[in-house]
Amino acid sequence: MVGRTVSLTLDKAPAKAGDVTFKVRNLTVTDHNGQHVVDDLSFDIAKGEVLAIAGVQGNGQTELTEAILGVQPHVAGSVALDGEELLGRSVKHVLGAGVGFVPEDRTLDGLVGTFTISENMILDLYDKAPFARGVGMKPGVIAENAARKVEEFDVRTPSVSAAVGTLSGGNQQKVVLARELSRPLRLFIASQPTRGLDVGSIEFVHKRVIAERDHGTPVMIVSTELDEVLQLADRIAVLYRGRLVGIVPATTSRDVLGLMMAGVPAAEAEASAAAHVSGATTAAVSEPAGHEGESHV
Repeated sequence: MVGRTVSLTLDKAPAKAGDVTFKVRNLTVTDHNGQHVVDDLSFDIAKGEVLAIAGVQGNGQTELTEAILGVQPHVAGSVALDGEELLGRSVKHVLGAGVGFVPEDRTLDGLVGTFTISENMILDLYDKAPFARGVGMKPGVIAENAARKVEEFDVRTPSVSAAVGTLSGGNQQKVVLARELSRPLRLFIASQPTRGLDVGSIEFVHKRVIAERDHGTPVMIVSTELDEVLQLADRIAVLYRGRLVGIVPATTSRDVLGLMMAGVPAAEAEASAAAHVSGATTAAVSEPAGHEGESHV
């Protein structure tokens, strides 16, 4: 389909986690009805590791990422990066603090469809050197930057002057990634990073996420795709109705994760899954040989 061999299994080395530099403490987000859509959430992410946020869509994942970015208005608690408090700061300040952010809806929150690829590559850097001098922008420098990133991220386009809205979904996502990964980061957050992409684009995105991890950046991935969570995560945090059910290793079984996504605490989910496996094994051993499928009256 994509004209080349694609590996559906991500080959990655074990994480080399460093110091914990991103800390969320007692984070609560309240909606307009006064309900806690994120409820007293606390977790850490270390340098060089991927923490995947798993759960059924609508359990507070969107509000969590928006609170970190500075979009949610009714928040309490603490979100600290390298000791600097980010909660309550503007989006521009958070991005300027070294946070790279890939939103779950690239067309609504990640790109300006009528702007060129060149312009979209610098949406959060348009007023900084080398792209601007005083109140004026430098079109030549902006175009050169886009040309380099188009080649590096394999964006398929006839020209960097094309409107980004004319690109396929996969190429649009590559533009977002190129922009967010083209500056020194202290934290990288990607929400639903491969939603709606073809298998070739999914492979590319996954490799870039792990490359950023291996560069020593703390990475937070939000995904409702369990396959993606298991591919990318070093640890998995499961959300249910805005609360943290538990944080478990990436080696945790699908059965346990499925129970946790339904709100079952981690320890209870592990015991239940183990009992189910034990029961199935006992039933298989006790089945008389040679009588499969026979009916006894």
